Amino acid sequence: MKYSIGAVRPLMLGLAGAAAMMSPAIAQDVMGFYKGKTVTMTMGTRPGGSFQVYAQVFARHMPNHIPGKPTIVPNYMPGAGGTKAANYLYSVAAQDGSQMLMSHAIPLAQRLRPKGIKYKAEKFQWLGAFGAITQMITLWNGAPVKTLDQLKKQEVIMSAFAKNHLTYQWLYLANQTLGTKIKIVTGYRGGAKNNLAMQQGETHGWAASWGNLSATKPDWLRDKKVNILVNFGLERLADLPDVPTLLELVKPEDRPIVDFIASGTPISRAFAYGPGVPADRVAAGRTAMAKTLADPNFLAEAKQRNLPLRPRSWQETTALVDKIVNASPELVAKVKTATGQ
Repeated sequence: MKYSIGAVRPLMLGLAGAAAMMSPAIAQDVMGFYKGKTVTMTMGTRPGGSFQVYAQVFARHMPNHIPGKPTIVPNYMPGAGGTKAANYLYSVAAQDGSQMLMSHAIPLAQRLRPKGIKYKAEKFQWLGAFGAITQMITLWNGAPVKTLDQLKKQEVIMSAFAKNHLTYQWLYLANQTLGTKIKIVTGYRGGAKNNLAMQQGETHGWAASWGNLSATKPDWLRDKKVNILVNFGLERLADLPDVPTLLELVKPEDRPIVDFIASGTPISRAFAYGPGVPADRVAAGRTAMAKTLADPNFLAEAKQRNLPLRPRSWQETTALVDKIVNASPELVAKVKTATGQ
């Protein structure tokens, strides 16, 4: 795994900005609150995938950078592509800094399927992003197609969580914009179940995330058991430099649609506090996030566990959220059609 200067620079800017917000008196007040406390880190997924691995690593290292050094405990609240967890953190959970959201692509959900949404993504207080949930057209090595050109001529069966999840939306969008022949079967909840279905030949593949494969199936990558054809992120991955992004492949008229969806991928690897958390605790959280992402011990464990990192400051993360929630109704309508919503 590679750590570039370009990846580190944004988090250092965020660290400087967050640190400037905290006076010694405020830091002391924050320490008094967090000392002996337990902070719950809630994510909208089941155990067994990359979110769990990231949560475990952050739970070990992030407390060292929060005044008072609280204990961080991961909490799993699957449902509606992360919406259930976001609803809880926004309107039910304590707004005192003891509850933290490990986000999914919740700004996208807010614009594309607002039914049941009880939060406003722009009102979450974002601490920063530690990566992006870079999903990819991933096929088992025994699949009947090996290249993107072949995928435009022969149908394959690929699994997905549900129609309202990115695992479905990306594949549907590939069919619409590239002319691929992917038959999407929903109902496979969780990365572990999608991986098992692919391995057992029940499906040919799925829109796996790079974090899922590198963290939970490094042997598959080493032994070339999977074939990755397209990257659905904003940029190519340093570990997969020859795999093009969908943004590179689509026609110019389709790029705003793809860019809208891809802009939500960094928020799928981000932390946030609820809208009512006091400013001093938010500042402490932002500082702790940035310091953790620059901590040599954290970076060593992330590298050892094959966890991809692409840090973004809280300012950059907030800007991506605003970009999505402020998109025109006309663009959102096109996105809904193109992703089968």
